[in-house]
Amino acid sequence: MIDIQTERLNLRLVPLTGLAATAAKDRRAARRIIGEKLPEVWFDEAWVSELRLKQWTADPAYGPWSIRAIGFKTTGEIIGNMNCHHVPMPFVLHGETAIAVEMGYTIFEPWRRRGFALEAIRGFTKWAATQGLEAIVLSVSPENTASLGLTAKLGATKIGSKIDEINGPEDIYFARI
Repeated sequence: MIDIQTERLNLRLVPLTGLAATAAKDRRAARRIIGEKLPEVWFDEAWVSELRLKQWTADPAYGPWSIRAIGFKTTGEIIGNMNCHHVPMPFVLHGETAIAVEMGYTIFEPWRRRGFALEAIRGFTKWAATQGLEAIVLSVSPENTASLGLTAKLGATKIGSKIDEINGPEDIYFARI
């Protein structure tokens, strides 16, 4: 499992030990494993690392789809993260089936609005296509104008809506890669 490189970013797969350190909020260990320039905000959603740790432990095939630290190559700073909610699986839309994953991503302040999320997703999906992935699903708050703009740049189509128990209302988007 290798890191994915883009022009400005290193999408580093966080190993099981890094997920465990993050879930335990062991900052020293997490920084040693993931990167010394891991910001405090990384630990704000440590529960996601715990969830992905359990998924990967239960199914080793999930590993490459787990959390990736988004690193800025120039400085080595971790500027965000991304992950897939599950391994690639068939997704049926309008009678057509595509192998897809649902993705989540976060770019930390002050790194937002510089195209990093789009670059990270495009870099990841370029790699994922070599693994047989054909599409991604994104759930976006209708209030999140930046992510709505991102879905448009990805050519995503709104296919539904839901109420997420944590994030509230979300629109669901589908994009072929």
